[in-house]
Amino acid sequence: MALTADDVGHRVVVRRRVHAADDRGRFSDVLGELVDFGETSLTVRRRDGELVVIDHALVAAAKPVPPAAVRRSTDREVERIAALGWRGLEEQWLGGWLLRAGNGFTGRANSVLPLEPPDRPVADALRFVTRWYAERGLPPLAQVPLPLANELDAELAAAGWRSYNPTRFLTSSVSELLDACPTRPDLPPVTYEASPGPAWLAGYQYRGRPLPDGAVSVLSNAAAPTFASVRDSTGQLGVGRGVVDEGWLGVTAVTVIESARRCGLGRQLMRGLAEWGAARGASQVYLQVAEDNTAAIAMYDRLGFVTHHRYHYRIWPSG
Repeated sequence: MALTADDVGHRVVVRRRVHAADDRGRFSDVLGELVDFGETSLTVRRRDGELVVIDHALVAAAKPVPPAAVRRSTDREVERIAALGWRGLEEQWLGGWLLRAGNGFTGRANSVLPLEPPDRPVADALRFVTRWYAERGLPPLAQVPLPLANELDAELAAAGWRSYNPTRFLTSSVSELLDACPTRPDLPPVTYEASPGPAWLAGYQYRGRPLPDGAVSVLSNAAAPTFASVRDSTGQLGVGRGVVDEGWLGVTAVTVIESARRCGLGRQLMRGLAEWGAARGASQVYLQVAEDNTAAIAMYDRLGFVTHHRYHYRIWPSG
């Protein structure tokens, strides 16, 4: 066997003997991430999240393999997937524009996202957008992916829509994230909740402020999100939110309290979310960071994230 405990966390292929009387001499291959290498067996996590435990005695051959080649997803694809992970409470498609409203909590849940052309001339579509948001007591707001919507961005600028909050859309692979966040048994473990409890909500300071009314509804409005926490005897130290859609792990709401920063808790949370996502079949991971959050950008750079594309918001002048 060419594998050792040092290969845990890496992609491997294991050829095993099929242990059945009517299958003598047959073999099957298991491809995935090596997650445990014990004295008598090893465990491989397949891409779909299944854990396969194989006795060493049944291993005919095993070796590390290079990471799977990943086709670079387009800006349109990843923005569509990200829109599944952080949704408005009310949504409407206008051709290829997705209008979202969520009680005003976060730009992503309260803006129009142009992924394809609208179903009418742009000027007419913008009039519809302004009315739609006005009817909900919200300012007309557009999340503009760049360079995907460069042409629309120029039209909005010419019409007086003001830009703000430039943001990076960062991506990596789950395996690379796990490599960059080794297990830290000296730190508290990551725990998970299916819905955000009071302690988790207290630990998430949105833009340095307490959460507004309606925030819990937006946070929970996704396909089986998880709410991760790191706690010790003093209380909540850090939180994060994860959701998996179409093989992508979306990471949001990562927050570590001021007194516990620079101790590795951010990496601990990221590893916990990566493990949770991998168990649900995620192979890629994305997150969004404001351009002016230099500390977070530096951390994610150290974790191997790269800038996939950028976006900013444009708001109607009357808003």
